[in-house]
Amino acid sequence: VLPGDGIGPSVVKSAIDVLDILVDGLEIVYSEIGFSAYESTGQHLPYETLDLTGECRNILSGPVHNTSDRRSPLDTLKLQLDLYAVMRRFKTLSPDMGSPEMDVTLWASNATLGQDIIETRDMEGITINKYIRSSSYSRMMGKALSEMESRDKRRVVCAVRSDLLPESSQLFRDSFESLFVNSVYDTDVMNIDRWASSVVRNPHLTEFLICADLYSHVAAGLLAGMTGGNHLSPIAYVGDTNNLYIPGHMESFNDVPKDYLNPTSAIMAVSQAIFDMGYRKEADDVVNALVETYSAGHKTPELGGDLTTEEFTRRVISNL
Repeated sequence: VLPGDGIGPSVVKSAIDVLDILVDGLEIVYSEIGFSAYESTGQHLPYETLDLTGECRNILSGPVHNTSDRRSPLDTLKLQLDLYAVMRRFKTLSPDMGSPEMDVTLWASNATLGQDIIETRDMEGITINKYIRSSSYSRMMGKALSEMESRDKRRVVCAVRSDLLPESSQLFRDSFESLFVNSVYDTDVMNIDRWASSVVRNPHLTEFLICADLYSHVAAGLLAGMTGGNHLSPIAYVGDTNNLYIPGHMESFNDVPKDYLNPTSAIMAVSQAIFDMGYRKEADDVVNALVETYSAGHKTPELGGDLTTEEFTRRVISNL
């Protein structure tokens, strides 16, 4: 567990409070990252943290403050652990917060700025180069397929942009069709704009979305808007041996008093982490407890409620 900076320790504490009553005998190891680590060690990503994250398969981290003159320590950690895939689950936790009963999981490759994508400025403008490895597609889709089977899902959409990027779209499609056999799964290959318009009209048609990283952020923004907001959905960075779970984007908390932060995405991150560890019933129990909490009208201020972070967490725990 890496509490991180700013709001990180507060929302991570809520997630650990939930975790503590779910799974007996689970060893939790703490370390530092970000400015809090720099203040005590002189490093934003201490060697001790790197050693511990190499030993621990599952890592929960709060957000860290980025600096303009250096790579984020979380980005460095993703590189060190070879976290090549990104997974986000978007679920409507209450009918008044989005499209009712919507539950979509998004998978994409984790593009590395400066390595996979390079911007070069000259006198005339900017040239953007993107390098695509076919292995990054196949590895990511293999993880997505395993997740689908674990959750007993069958409907999956592959989103491409064949009108603009025909070669890379075909490579993406070939990787998809080699793994997701249409005789076994309910598959569809769609241009991203067509998928976006169809999911708005019928949110229940998509269970899993496999999306190229060039427009996965746009797809994630659309899905977040349909399920209550970006700050409710955690982000999982996935590799062969390690997984890193981070609460969703926190910009909406800029004006929220510290004691009133919404810990939902951190709690959802714990749910995903224990699901990946094999505690599938307990993981579902967490999500069901959140649904029960929101359905009863118990919310933090940014969603129209008046609960503090601690009060909201206690409501979730009582529903467990």
